[in-house]
Amino acid sequence: MWKFFNKLRQVFNLFLIMLLIVAVAALFIYFLTTPAQRGTTFWMSMGFLVFALVLETLMASGIAMRSNGGKEVPAGFVKVILGGLYFIFVIAMSIWNVFANFTVTKYFLIHIGGLAVFLIPMVLINMATLRMSGADRKEREEGRLNLSSLSNKVGYVIEDMKTAGLEIPGLSNLAEKLRYSDPAPASKSLERELEDAIKNLVSAAEGKNPEEISRACVLADRALKERNEYVINNK
Repeated sequence: MWKFFNKLRQVFNLFLIMLLIVAVAALFIYFLTTPAQRGTTFWMSMGFLVFALVLETLMASGIAMRSNGGKEVPAGFVKVILGGLYFIFVIAMSIWNVFANFTVTKYFLIHIGGLAVFLIPMVLINMATLRMSGADRKEREEGRLNLSSLSNKVGYVIEDMKTAGLEIPGLSNLAEKLRYSDPAPASKSLERELEDAIKNLVSAAEGKNPEEISRACVLADRALKERNEYVINNK
């Protein structure tokens, strides 16, 4: 929860910085124009400045709010750079309009053309990001199935212990933790370590030695904890 609020604060701080830049640019344009010049194109400039502010803030907040273990960060930075260039373009055109005094149609077409130049690459990047998100969903589904399988193996051990008249503390808790852990993948080494720990637990259960089973259960629980901590820390 603290991480979420920290990210939210970063986005808010970024918005304040961008808002300050827009306010300075708006004041600059306002004092460069006379009341007679503050017609349609003047208000168009103000509207495009606000649009650029919102667009750039959204692009930058994507990095802070959806790090995705770093997978989306490169694409996010490219979108931030494109948004920043568009932001500079809008400010430059707004100031140029003060001196060039464009017609409404010409000024509108200039902004639409500039928007297209910067938005088309963003759309292409978003399409690539969606494909990446699809791969992430596939990984999560595979992770969910793997955790469910490991939980079932622990469940079989519990049933075997009941049949043998043995009660091993921690087995039921381990099975529940496995079933409801975050399915997002951890590092391959940690996932493999967890799988090996469950295999060792199953092997220990075959010997029906309570001490060995308890020891294997503790080790499996520890491996699961390390795996879950890795997933949480890389959100």
